[in-house]
Amino acid sequence: MNKLRGAVIGVGYLGRFHAQKINAHAEANLVGVCDYSFTQAQTVAAELGTTAYQKPEELFGKVDFVHIAASTQAHYDLAASFLNQKIPVLVEKPIAATVDQAKKLCDLAAKNQTLLTAGHIERFNPAFQFLKERKAGASYLEINRLAPFKTRGSDVSVLHDLMIHDIDLVNWLFNEKIIDFEISGRKLIKPTYDDVSVRLKLASGLQVTINNSRVTPQIVRNFRVIKKDEIIYVNTATLEAEILKPTSADPFHEVEKLQLPKADSLALEVDHFIQCLLGRKQLAITAQEATFALEMIENFITKLDSQAKAFA
Repeated sequence: MNKLRGAVIGVGYLGRFHAQKINAHAEANLVGVCDYSFTQAQTVAAELGTTAYQKPEELFGKVDFVHIAASTQAHYDLAASFLNQKIPVLVEKPIAATVDQAKKLCDLAAKNQTLLTAGHIERFNPAFQFLKERKAGASYLEINRLAPFKTRGSDVSVLHDLMIHDIDLVNWLFNEKIIDFEISGRKLIKPTYDDVSVRLKLASGLQVTINNSRVTPQIVRNFRVIKKDEIIYVNTATLEAEILKPTSADPFHEVEKLQLPKADSLALEVDHFIQCLLGRKQLAITAQEATFALEMIENFITKLDSQAKAFA
């Protein structure tokens, strides 16, 4: 069987990894890379034995799919150009810079009957797969995603960069309407929000707290789930899990420690998209779901801006 021809648009830090995964896939050929910096495209192309392109449109007719890992502001124009050529697209999160743009991409994909998905990679993290299997009976969930400041990714707010992952996860894990939320946040380094905490109330009564920051001394990646008969703590980076269960004897609880299986989440994401292109699977992350996550982020920012004005 002929391999699918793939390319990556935007081969900076993250896009380079996308290119590597496509290049290593047994059922795909990386036929090209493209970047705003042609020098960067040439560097990555040389590393992976493929062709560097100066302009995205030079790939029309040469590819069966593309991954877009350029800056968020470029997502819409790039994705739209390939969808108009009926070329399937995986675009990094957020799917677009605005909800309006995201909805237009959804309509364009439907009109051209062309696959469109977004890179919400955390769905492929074994830690959250583990949570999905054990979510029954949860009354409270806390997700922490904190990191020191880096210039990469700071062209958008911490909500667009980090929180959008967790909103997508909550939607995927519980598939419930968010009926209320409280939020607080600060702009510390960039003119966009750097540190944000939100508390959600879902239709079932489940409470969810999400803490996101790009201005903390250390990287923190974990979640905690409280259930009637157990508390689950998982480090989502190391995949170490601890499950606390109450007992009738001192010390009145026992702790079960688990090491979840390691996995290459990006390789799984890339493979999933390729399997969808081959007709073997249905998209795990639809463009509509990615748009919903972005819409929630915009709602949060509107509330934060309103609160900031009230205290100005």
